[in-house]
Amino acid sequence: MVSIPDTVVGEHITWTLDALNGKIEPTAADVEERLDADMLAAVSGDQIVDIIGQLGAGKPWTPTAYEGTDTQASATIVSESQGSLDVQASVDGDGLLSGLLFTPTPAERTPAAGWDELEENVGALDAPTSLQVTEVSGGEVGETVFTAGDDGPQPLGSIFKLYVLGAVVTAVEDGRLAWDDPLEITDDLKSLPSGELQDEESGTTVTVQEAAEKMIAISDNTATDMLMNAVGREAVEAALADMGHSDPSLNTPFPSTRALFQIGWGDDALRDQWRDGDTEERRALLDGLPGGLVDVKASDLVDAVWVDGIDWFATPDDLVAAHLALQELATTTAGEPVRDILSANPGFSPSTVEGWDYVAFKGGSSVGVLAGSWYVEKGDEAFVITIQSSTEDPAALVDQSLYFGQAEDALTLLAD
Repeated sequence: MVSIPDTVVGEHITWTLDALNGKIEPTAADVEERLDADMLAAVSGDQIVDIIGQLGAGKPWTPTAYEGTDTQASATIVSESQGSLDVQASVDGDGLLSGLLFTPTPAERTPAAGWDELEENVGALDAPTSLQVTEVSGGEVGETVFTAGDDGPQPLGSIFKLYVLGAVVTAVEDGRLAWDDPLEITDDLKSLPSGELQDEESGTTVTVQEAAEKMIAISDNTATDMLMNAVGREAVEAALADMGHSDPSLNTPFPSTRALFQIGWGDDALRDQWRDGDTEERRALLDGLPGGLVDVKASDLVDAVWVDGIDWFATPDDLVAAHLALQELATTTAGEPVRDILSANPGFSPSTVEGWDYVAFKGGSSVGVLAGSWYVEKGDEAFVITIQSSTEDPAALVDQSLYFGQAEDALTLLAD
């Protein structure tokens, strides 16, 4: 048994555990007092009370693991009759729950003992998956150490934010932007989670560097759209070519995260127009999207919209080029913060990256999409690891740790 810290998000998890164990009997009104507006729009207090009642049949639930910050956390709880669950919670700036999710704890996985076994494991995954390991020592693309799966363009989810970061560095280099410039949060720029800035009051400001840090470390969608607004969509489209993307037309015009939600899960007619439209028709569609808060609920995010071209796309080699381009930009005066920004969240556990001198990471996910990319250094050696999974059946990607575990195995095999 582990203790749950006395943080704001920790208190919510403790309250949830007490409810599951029957120490308290919350009403729908009790639950709703804990939820922020976005979560209330997605789920009712009655629905959560029903979930608590169903899971409460497995009491007692005992916490066996806890990991998190002051605003986001995950606790593993165990019941003799119902097994193990992960309770994931997040809070907004007012301390209200912005997310509460119960998922089965991922099953234990046997790491691959060698590259041949890793290839077999990748091929056995439920969702089509590509995994590539490329040697990039000295800033040059070297041999492909390992490859499995499709090497063509695949959806990225939030990995596209690497290109936004590249466009920001270029804007700083050109004098159009500075890292300490203030950016204002507005209703027209607020997106949906992941992230934190969507919960801040409109009129709040953050610096360009703070927004970039949140965009990469916690994949903050609102921070991303604020940066895209600051540099301009065309600048991000230019960054695709500047950073070595083999076919920038796949992402032209370049949608914001708000646009992804509005087109993908808003009006069905918008989704059809995007799917069938050419570049100019898609650009007009983006220009005509409504401002104000995004009128899409979390419960609307059901279908895999990447199949209609609503996402961002790149090949494994494109991601190798993007990471190398950012490392090159990091050597410039304008790009000085880049290495710290990219390495704030290594994407693996501390024990996994132990022994590596530097680990940069950007991952991404959407409905039916899961992807990760790492640039790692040890001594004079450097490698890029990419994994991209996409499917029309989102249920195939529920156990995300199983997929990222393949990339973890690749890192371990490199270290051996």
